[in-house]
Amino acid sequence: MTIFLELKEKLKEIYAEYGTYILPVLKFFLALAVFQSINHTLDYVPALGNIFIVLILSLICAIIPLNGMVFFAMVLILLQCTGVHILAAAFGAVLFLALWVLYLRFAPGEALALVLTPLACALHIPAAVPIAFGLVGGPVSALSVSCGLVVYYFMRLIVERIAVLAAGEEIDMLNFVRTLAEGVFQNETLLVALICCAVTLLVVYLIRTLDADYAWQISVIAGGIAYLVIQLAGALFLELDVSVPTLLAGTVGSCLICFVLQLFVFGGDYSRSKMFRFQDDEYYYYVKAIPKMAVSNPKRTIKTISEEEPREDGDSDGNETADEHETYDTEEVLKEYTVGREEPDVQGSGNMDLRTGEIPEIPEELLARYGAPAGSGQDGETGNKAKDAGEAEQGQRPEQASGETDPEEQRKDEYFQSVDFEEKLTDTLKRL
Repeated sequence: MTIFLELKEKLKEIYAEYGTYILPVLKFFLALAVFQSINHTLDYVPALGNIFIVLILSLICAIIPLNGMVFFAMVLILLQCTGVHILAAAFGAVLFLALWVLYLRFAPGEALALVLTPLACALHIPAAVPIAFGLVGGPVSALSVSCGLVVYYFMRLIVERIAVLAAGEEIDMLNFVRTLAEGVFQNETLLVALICCAVTLLVVYLIRTLDADYAWQISVIAGGIAYLVIQLAGALFLELDVSVPTLLAGTVGSCLICFVLQLFVFGGDYSRSKMFRFQDDEYYYYVKAIPKMAVSNPKRTIKTISEEEPREDGDSDGNETADEHETYDTEEVLKEYTVGREEPDVQGSGNMDLRTGEIPEIPEELLARYGAPAGSGQDGETGNKAKDAGEAEQGQRPEQASGETDPEEQRKDEYFQSVDFEEKLTDTLKRL
């Protein structure tokens, strides 16, 4: 039973997610089974048995209400009857019209019972339909089941008697119509089947609505017993030809199918049922609470753990950390603000930028921050002039190259030698 309950929960989840697509697919296969059953029973117009025609009709029935499927099934039966005789088709049209009006008047929403009844009779499990609709339907479902039985026995009448009459050389029209009428209205087998299905459905419905424990399970068993007893009694008193093994097997199979159905439809846990009593100024209320049987589906989560390989330099996946961003930004700033310093080959040449050959500009604020003399900072123009003056003095007096230097140039050399200007500039830029 646990397997069925787990299957029920899974089917509910699947239907809740894909119900829009599942319902047309189920209607398509149901229509396909109904049309194939009709063509297998009445194979008098081979063109109608073409699989492409059957598929087209099934696709149409998949997108229309079930009443449309009933209509197409009746039309297909009448077209197959034209292959026997036109009178058979005419009689069938009158019969189906009466059934159609009766059905639409009293049970227009029970099309599924009408469609499934001939199909269940063809599969030799006729008790499955009245028991099932006694569980999920009501007394009005008996009318739809009865209409389905009339349609099924009309097809059997065409196959067993009318086709034989139509094969003769001379056809007596009056005898032909009389045979059709007797085969429907004086058919004792059909009468027993109608009584049997109606009583079975009502028995199941009445027991199912009781407040007794295990009412649904008891109703299934009682319905099967009622169907079996009525069929055997009818065969005994009316001397009908009934295959007892087939009847027993079909009834047991129908009960098993309906027992599984009640698990999906109801599934009450009577072992935990409780009675509650309430009252107000006018009434006393007795309530019986039956919890539903349910199991929790184990949700299995698969987690894949893979060892992440270290990224190489230059990886362009765009997932660098904040420290890497900061390092890259600092390096870019240093590339833009690199200050080169080179010791002069000769005195008086000054400290020059390696790229331009010019003395870099030293802001007064920066010199004041590091405690350097205020006059030691020179702009680019002053430095260039000092450079040109030094070169001119060197060209005019080469013998004084190793002599005394200018005091201002000496202060600059002492400053650049005492202060690691590049390191302090890097620290300043990082703090910014």
